[in-house]
Amino acid sequence: MFANIRNSLPYVRFKSAKKAIQRAIKLPRYLGSEYRCPICGVGLRAFKPIWRSYTRKVEQFGYVHRHAELETFNREAFSCPKCDASDRDRLMAVFLDGVLPSLTSGGNIRLTDFAPSDPLSRKLSGNPSIEYRTADLYRNDVQDRIDLTAISYPDASTDIFICSHMFEHIPDDRKAMRELYRILKPGGFGLVLVPLAVGVDETHEDPAIVSDALRWKYFGMGDHVRHYGKRDFVERLTAAGFVVDQLGIEYFGQETFRRAGIADNSVLYVARKDKVAGGAARAVPHAPPRSQFN
Repeated sequence: MFANIRNSLPYVRFKSAKKAIQRAIKLPRYLGSEYRCPICGVGLRAFKPIWRSYTRKVEQFGYVHRHAELETFNREAFSCPKCDASDRDRLMAVFLDGVLPSLTSGGNIRLTDFAPSDPLSRKLSGNPSIEYRTADLYRNDVQDRIDLTAISYPDASTDIFICSHMFEHIPDDRKAMRELYRILKPGGFGLVLVPLAVGVDETHEDPAIVSDALRWKYFGMGDHVRHYGKRDFVERLTAAGFVVDQLGIEYFGQETFRRAGIADNSVLYVARKDKVAGGAARAVPHAPPRSQFN
């Protein structure tokens, strides 16, 4: 019964409002001009580090990559003290700020956000040029109840999708990738991220690893079912039909990363669906986005 209450929409909204008040009380100690959150626009002297509970569990369960450098994961500048946007949220926001003006110049676009993060969701839902949809299998605060391995949307119905840190939770991730490719319009793209350890190319997955303790040890969290390797992750997306662009600091610029609190080794994976004959498509711009920090 308590679980049902915790998943109810009023409780979710109450919890979100409570956290927002707590952040507002603590915000003055973080204010400054050295950094800027690209989602809420606040000027900061520092971002907040990763939660202590995460660090404790990593050590407690002996996560095999706990001392490794993790891609797109800034431990010391993980979240925004005002809006709570994570570093990966901020990375996606910088990219979208750069490309959306040209993509929406021809009219509204449909953007589907799977398992949306609240800060980025608030930003995108306020854009009048975006037909914004949120989707998740379990959450009650989204518009569509969606299983990524059997998406109920029609073929070629989405211009852009966001799928951040979801595939590592899904046993049949390849089927989910094929479904995302199916619903994407020709010329459309998705923003895709998963946890990755730098220098690891092969994915580790073992159906015998089912306990929270072992999943923390080998996969980095108790509800993960694999730990991706970089090369294999890209190959799985490619096998589903996507053309994958890996956009890092060379694309965005060092100052943009620094000001937004994004680690230098961060990479945004843009999974594109090539245009086909007769397809009304908007291609991903290949020029770097305009920096909002210049």
